[in-house]
Amino acid sequence: MDNFCMKMNGITKIVCAAAVSLVLAGCSRKQNAEEAEKTTQSEETTEMSEEEIARQEAEAQAQKEAAERDAAITAFVDSLSFREAASQLFLVNLQGNEDFAPVEFEDGRAMIPGGYIFFSFNVASSPEKIIGFTDSIASYCEENALVPPYLSIDQEGGLVNRLRGITSSVPSCRTIAENYSEAEAAELYESQARQLSLLGFHLNLAPVTEAAVDENREFLGTRSYGDAETVKKYAAIAVRAYQKNGIGTVLKHFPGNTNTDPHSGLPEIKATDELLSEMVVEPFRAVIQNGNPSAILMSHARTSAHDGDKPACFSHYWISDMLRGELAFQGLIFSDDIFMAALEKNGYPPEKAVILAIEAGVDCIMLSEKRFTSVLDVLEKKATEDSSFLARIKESARRVIRFKIESNILGVEKAETEMGETITKIVPVAHKNAQERLSAFVLEKQKGDSCVK
Repeated sequence: MDNFCMKMNGITKIVCAAAVSLVLAGCSRKQNAEEAEKTTQSEETTEMSEEEIARQEAEAQAQKEAAERDAAITAFVDSLSFREAASQLFLVNLQGNEDFAPVEFEDGRAMIPGGYIFFSFNVASSPEKIIGFTDSIASYCEENALVPPYLSIDQEGGLVNRLRGITSSVPSCRTIAENYSEAEAAELYESQARQLSLLGFHLNLAPVTEAAVDENREFLGTRSYGDAETVKKYAAIAVRAYQKNGIGTVLKHFPGNTNTDPHSGLPEIKATDELLSEMVVEPFRAVIQNGNPSAILMSHARTSAHDGDKPACFSHYWISDMLRGELAFQGLIFSDDIFMAALEKNGYPPEKAVILAIEAGVDCIMLSEKRFTSVLDVLEKKATEDSSFLARIKESARRVIRFKIESNILGVEKAETEMGETITKIVPVAHKNAQERLSAFVLEKQKGDSCVK
């Protein structure tokens, strides 16, 4: 029995020793695992910190470049005469469709507006001739040291299609919304944008971002995508497609229209503030946030809910408080044509309308006329009397120049002064070879044709 107990004690000691060894080994493995995990976490933390440092450095560099660009824009605008700077605020029609010829001169120099709008009679009969015409505008400005204009066109689709028979077909907004998936719509608009860019355009006065309601359905017709939710979706698709392919977009018409044609009468919107918010403000807000358009075009409508005594294009509420304030829109704000009967018949002749629009916050004055220097005279007189009005002119001129940089009409480059200092300056961007663009256009039109149902 004693021998048995002695054996058992020995076995017990062996088992206990083994158990202790196992426990110690387990602890050691756990400790090693914890240390390895800590090491991994430490390495990840170090790696994340390096990524964060890189991100912050990139942000700092971007902010520096933006500040340099803004300073260059300010210096550029300040270097212009008043009339040159104020000319940037005008979007006017032009003469001809093949060879560019300015229509206004001062002291032997052509007066070039900020932008030109092409109507049907400005569109030549072939892509080759259109490219030649748009190139002739850039060449004239380059040869005469003039600020080159941006070139715009109404290419909504459907009935409003200035390039019918030139580019691939663009169905109306309603047709797109009813018959095209989101992907199909994006593909069609992207191809159209590339075609416009190759022809020499920079800005499309589209899309219509108004929801169709009984009060405007007759006037808008197929130009609206449909109800508010449909507008939010398809207008944003159009904006993204054009913008990422080099064509600026203009949301229109803010804050809406009625069935009264503004070419002949003044629209009166009687909707409540709640209905305006649902049918107008929210669609524009969504497209601004999801599409980042270059510009917004104001309507001539009066809204009884806000600033009911004046058209929206003269309204501080709709422009400064709503667009610039609540919707935080930083792009260009256009007036509709200030020669429309809707304004003049209601006591707003062009020389009065242009002052009111700029004071309210409009950046670009649209004129269906080819001449604008008589309106410049009005602005110059006002600016000499009111320094705050002069500041508004320069603010808008800076926005136009910024858009031209974004549109690759003007560029920002570094230069060295005679003193050895590095400065940032604004310079024209050379246009690409016409024959290469024409060849690319032919191929892109084929792609666009295949997108149309």
